[in-house]
Formats: sequence, structure tokens, C-alpha cells
Amino acid sequence: MPAQKRVRFADLPQTPSPSWSSSSLGSSPGPFTPPQPFPAPVIPTVFRPPEIPAWQQRVPPFMPVVPSPPCFSALGLSNVEPERGPAIDPLLVVPHHHAHPPPLRWDVAEHPNYIQLGSVGSPGARDLSHSDLASCAVRKSANGSPMMLKRITLVFPGHPLIVEVLPEGRPLWTSTSLPYLTVGDVLYGLYRALRLSAGRREFDSLSRSRRESVSRAFERRLASDRRNYHENMRYGVRNVDYLGETRRFLGLRPAEGGEIPRGCRRGEVFVVELASVR
Repeated sequence: MPAQKRVRFADLPQTPSPSWSSSSLGSSPGPFTPPQPFPAPVIPTVFRPPEIPAWQQRVPPFMPVVPSPPCFSALGLSNVEPERGPAIDPLLVVPHHHAHPPPLRWDVAEHPNYIQLGSVGSPGARDLSHSDLASCAVRKSANGSPMMLKRITLVFPGHPLIVEVLPEGRPLWTSTSLPYLTVGDVLYGLYRALRLSAGRREFDSLSRSRRESVSRAFERRLASDRRNYHENMRYGVRNVDYLGETRRFLGLRPAEGGEIPRGCRRGEVFVVELASVR
């Protein structure tokens, strides 16, 4: 009988860091099944973006600050008619037509400092600016009045992942704190949530084929990042390994029906649409 491969998991502390909580994956009851991707009760991962580790930085994290953008200003939108659904910033919204490329070029396994705007080969491609990152991520209408959201929940149908993103409490993208969730909060929050170590209980609850798929993704990640091999081994399987090769960010769309976890409200839950990186 061939020897079975062992998949490593991190030994996480019992008391979570004050900057984020990883209790969601460890508290989901019963085995995971794709037709019912969100068994209740599930507590989502809460993320508040901390400092970016220096060894992960491609570009300086703190460029000259820009003034707070007038994104979705309540004053400018006072006469806006009620909307049917939430409005997502153009940088984050999934394209309405499959033939249209997404506005961001990003493999979610890569640090957000690698994100570029524009399609591959486009002469207008550029890095994200602080003005881009400071834009309001999502707004919706409440009783006919525009409301900028301060919290959203991200889901990945077919995967045992739920991420709650909150705004950073201190200025990052501008010289002053912003009263809403920014594009930067969402992008960096998604990245850090996917970097968290996966729970053994959730891994063991997957089908054999799914476990093998996640194990292969873990092994490929180790092989592709020899420079940080020992650190990756220390943290073991991460949430991003659940995604396999489906890591190309297409955008967000409002969650519908059974995609909304129990206890969450419609209009505040969004599906992360991804495509193959191949």
C-alpha cells in the first residue's frame, strides 16, 4: 500500500490577534457540501488590515497622501432615486459581459501591491493609486437615501470560506480617516483573509477528492515560493489553497438567495467571482 501524504496545518494560538479573528472556519458544524455551502451557524472571519510585512512589499506602502475623494458623497447623491441593489465601485464590480476583461489584473494569491489596472498588454495599464484605494467600495439606498457601507461579507460558493471586511480605523489611503469601506480595505482584506491558516476540521470534512485537490494546491504553492518555503511550511495549508488554480480576480457581485449566509442581510453580502489563472 503506497504511503499516504500528510498535509501540514498550523498550530494557531487559542487567543486570536486583536487585528483579526479566524474563528469562522473552526466553528462551522458538520461536513461541508457544495449544495449547502453555508451551514449555520457560521461566524465569518473578521479582518482589519494591519501593517504590510516589509518582505511582501513590491512598492512602498505609503505614497504621498491624497485628499479624501468625493466618492458617493451624500451631498452629491441627495437627489438620487432609490436603487434596486447595491452599487459596487467600478474597480471591484464583476464585468456584465464575459467578453469584457475585469478592470483589475490580480491573482488573489499575490500581494495587492502587484495589482494593475487595465487588460494584459494595454498601454494604459498602471498600478493602483491611493486615490483608487480610497474610493468607496459599496453603497446602497436605505429608504431612498444613499448609504455608504462600513462592513461587507464576502462569500465563495462551493468553498468553506466567509470573510467579513471592516474599514481600517486609522488613515491609510488618505490624510484622514474615511467614514466608509474603501476599495483598499476590500482588496487587502481579501488577500489577508486568504493567507490565514485553514482549519483541520474543515479540511477533514471535505470529500476525498476535494482534500486531494487542496493538498495539491498546497504542494504547488510550496514549490513556487522556495524563498519562503520554511515560513509556508510553518503556516501549513492556507485558505487560498481551497481555490486551487481558480484565483484570477474578476470582481464582486451581490449575493442572491442561498448564497447569503444565515444571519447576514441582503445587499451586504457579495460573491467573489474568480477564474482560472491558467
